[in-house]
Amino acid sequence: MSRTSNTSLQIALLQLPSIALNDVRLQQYLNTCKKQKIHIVALGEYVFNPFYREFDKNHSKEIICAFSQNILTTLQKLSRKYKLDIIAPILLGEGKKLYKSIALVQNDDSNSINIYHQQRLIAYEHWNEKQFFNNALPKIPKKPLIFERNGLKIGVIAGFELHFDEIWLQLKRAQVDVVILPCSNTFASKTRWRNLCCMRAFTNSMALLRVNRIGSGIYDQTSWQFYGDSLFINAHGEIEESLGEKEGLLLVSLNKEQIIQAQNEWGFRN
Repeated sequence: MSRTSNTSLQIALLQLPSIALNDVRLQQYLNTCKKQKIHIVALGEYVFNPFYREFDKNHSKEIICAFSQNILTTLQKLSRKYKLDIIAPILLGEGKKLYKSIALVQNDDSNSINIYHQQRLIAYEHWNEKQFFNNALPKIPKKPLIFERNGLKIGVIAGFELHFDEIWLQLKRAQVDVVILPCSNTFASKTRWRNLCCMRAFTNSMALLRVNRIGSGIYDQTSWQFYGDSLFINAHGEIEESLGEKEGLLLVSLNKEQIIQAQNEWGFRN
């Protein structure tokens, strides 16, 4: 398709707490997406799986591995039913090995599933996903999950990977137009995440869709509040729309021509 196509793409950011796949709210949101002729719906991290700090004898790695296969099967059914591509972070693996991943379930003839294993993991004392998960962390990252829809090239990376230049170089080399960023952001980081997202969108001339989860938990006697604030940032690095701290759906219309205009205006893609 021509780089100057005026094709638009409709994406929904679904901001939820941890939720069961059979929860009626999920069906209602997906039905709204279908009625609004949405092409892609994206969810935040730890929506269909428990937060990794909640793992115990009731949430062992073995149990989660088995449960996640059922999640993928159900997402395929939902993709077909509501005629949507679904982007959903998911914990996958086998036995005691568990990988922090993102699934792309496509509404195509084969209802195909593509899996991206996160390549950079948090490794702080209070939040050490690197120690908990078994993801390979290559020194030079591989190309992230990239696919095309309605003439737009879309990249998908995990929230923490926002911080790493080498990940963004991969996206830039692949001539990605839109980045979808599932997150699980908490504490007093709202302003910092907004600034980082705007910077990445602007310097790479890409639209950026950040979808955060909501909900709360007590870990190490400290309250963790996942604050939402899912964002649509245009290719000029400007926040166009956002959600607050409550459950909700953000509908975004992307236009290829507008993204190309930003790329030509700033010249950062040359």
